Amino acid sequence: MVLEATGLGIASCITARAGKTFDNDIGRELLRKWGIPENFIARAFVLLGYCEGEYPQSKPRRDGRVFIVDED
Repeated sequence: MVLEATGLGIASCITARAGKTFDNDIGRELLRKWGIPENFIARAFVLLGYCEGEYPQSKPRRDGRVFIVDED
């Protein structure tokens, strides 16, 4: 969804708090109202919108944080 949104010029942000948001009576009622099966678990939200001005750039990554494992 995030990649497709980017391709359409739509900004996105993933927020990983959905489990706690829906783990209560009100949250479970919303899921039922929306027709979400009971065996589904919400894990994250994807926020969509349009950036005003320049698109924010990623912060520089620290060295030694990415490891590529090649099993050849």
